[in-house]
Amino acid sequence: MQAQPSTYVQAARAFRHFFGELREAYLERETLFTQLELALLGREHVLVVGPPGTAKSAIASAVLGRIIDERNGLPSLFSKQLAESTVQTDLIGPVDFKVLTETGRTEYLTDEGMLGSEHAFLDEVFDGRDMLLRSILNVLYERELKHGRRVTTGRTECVVMTSNRYLSEVLARSPELLLAFADRLSFICFVPKAFARRESRAAMLHRYSHGARPDLRAQLSLQQVDLLQDAVTKVVVPSHVMEGVELLADALERALALQVSKLPDYVPTKYFSQRSVVKALWALKAAVVRDQIYRRPERTLEATVEDLDSLRWFFLLGGPSAGETEALLKSVVDPRERAQLEIVRLEQRAFDESLAKVRQELGGGVEREAHALVSSEEVGAADSLGRNWQPALVSSTAKSLLTKLVPGPRHARTARRWWPRRGRWWPRRNSGWREASRGMERGGVGSRCCRPSAMSWRSARAFPS
Repeated sequence: MQAQPSTYVQAARAFRHFFGELREAYLERETLFTQLELALLGREHVLVVGPPGTAKSAIASAVLGRIIDERNGLPSLFSKQLAESTVQTDLIGPVDFKVLTETGRTEYLTDEGMLGSEHAFLDEVFDGRDMLLRSILNVLYERELKHGRRVTTGRTECVVMTSNRYLSEVLARSPELLLAFADRLSFICFVPKAFARRESRAAMLHRYSHGARPDLRAQLSLQQVDLLQDAVTKVVVPSHVMEGVELLADALERALALQVSKLPDYVPTKYFSQRSVVKALWALKAAVVRDQIYRRPERTLEATVEDLDSLRWFFLLGGPSAGETEALLKSVVDPRERAQLEIVRLEQRAFDESLAKVRQELGGGVEREAHALVSSEEVGAADSLGRNWQPALVSSTAKSLLTKLVPGPRHARTARRWWPRRGRWWPRRNSGWREASRGMERGGVGSRCCRPSAMSWRSARAFPS
């Protein structure tokens, strides 16, 4: 592996120290900190839910409020606690009355709202009205404000939202709203009320019996985070790993849908859409950089099949580990808490089973693709051509192969159908989709170097031209 620049090494060290200090201060919050790390690295958002008194807001403030800009020594943070009286201008910025009075046009001072900061903390997010929350969905995903013909691009990179409500309560209130949020958020975490280990509570009581608050001194700058985020964009995802992302998403969706048929009250945490599959790809890239920061500094920035395990933090409701979940279920009293912990356990088991199947399937990738292509006739024709050249047979064999293979996202013909936006790759309007549907109708499965069209429109953002 090529040696990393000293600035990158220093940024990685600062990142480890920053979150290591937080882990020592806030016990049994490992999954939450992992999801926050991935969100910062991947420029994504996090939703943290759980009962009051579980340090959700304290952790969000301790993370976002201490990442400072080296130029002025201040954080780039917008904070707001939502209530039923909160209106849109409280989040996107006040109306510019000078422009309003002089021209009659309504414009917003977005630099004073969410879009004017790189990080945002929205406390009690589900206390806001449904229409308010729907209005900020585009701000969360596109990082821009659309107002008539005017589009204002913002600086927002990572938003952390918290709520004292259980997901079941939000679902009962507005299921469509939760699905819309889940589709635009990469990470959702549940923080339980109790500790799984008795010594964790004892340590907390000992600390606060002396009036001691968390002494957080580690520093992390926006510029250091930028260096690590740049590394995420350089992560290479080989075609077989990308196929594993697709297979895992499909297998997990089927597994969780089966649980829905068994448990009518259960609703999967993750809404499986094409947008979520693309986000999963970038969550995987962020996980590769995080692994390099913490475990294997010598590794290359290339995803492997083993890295697919890190997608559990993206696809599942984050929460206690399997052992901690079992310990908490033995002592939990609140039925809402029990229901949420059972969802964490159910989704973890479904993910483990789905991942095992995907790894087994990827192990026989070449044989499986050959079987799916039904290429035995073409192989026989190629052998006969080696002995007796026949132009007519060459033409018919080539036509047969062309009906089974379609160009993938790295192919020049397909690459022209994709265009860059905000550092990522998206399909051009009215191009690629028709060909993708044709490819799926043919039922073809592409080879390693010639992926099927379905792969093209799902994952092409990882293939810059």
